[in-house]
Amino acid sequence: MTWTLRVITENELERVSQKERDLSPSVSLRMLAKLNARDFDYIAHDIHDGTPIKVPNDFTAFKTWTPLGKFIPDVADLPKFILIVKDLPYIGWYERGRLVGDTYICVGKVEGTTREGLYTVKEKDLNHVSRSYPNAWGQPAPMPWALRVYDTVWIHAGDIVRGHCSHGCINLPIFPAEQLFAWATPGTPILIVSSLGGVPSILAQNRSNCILHASVCSTVGRVADGS
Repeated sequence: MTWTLRVITENELERVSQKERDLSPSVSLRMLAKLNARDFDYIAHDIHDGTPIKVPNDFTAFKTWTPLGKFIPDVADLPKFILIVKDLPYIGWYERGRLVGDTYICVGKVEGTTREGLYTVKEKDLNHVSRSYPNAWGQPAPMPWALRVYDTVWIHAGDIVRGHCSHGCINLPIFPAEQLFAWATPGTPILIVSSLGGVPSILAQNRSNCILHASVCSTVGRVADGS
């Protein structure tokens, strides 16, 4: 599966649709949004303006494309696990190590404002409103379908102009944000990494971490109290 940075036209999307019926222009537009990590309405503007973007060399091959691994053996014992990769930038959610959902995201535009590390979902707030940042009209910014990661950093629905455009929160498109909110539970482990290549070593270093392996900690506790 390869892509080329180039200009694509609306007529070309129509030709793709005529060649394969399940690749309508709107479906192809969303595929381009995933590949470019940029909301599809901005991609539509890019196409209209003749801006070069990443375009699949074969749209059919990209129907189920994701930059994330579809199976992570080191978290196969976890009912739920969330992975955030900053340089892609992408988020994926896993059940017993298998990817069940993913989407492009926006993370902090300033280095370090979205901190790497191992966290859990601290709380859920369907209609969260920012206490730190206003929206374009000077009012407290809405952050719907929000999952708190640490401090004032949340995973929530938001506008994704480019991969690094937030004050530190992890912004998702609306529909994936709604899906992730419904799926996640308080206590679900969250791993934020700078790049995908670092995931295996970080998980290996945390094999005794109770966030990832509660059963190990409970075993240690039983041995300590003599039960």
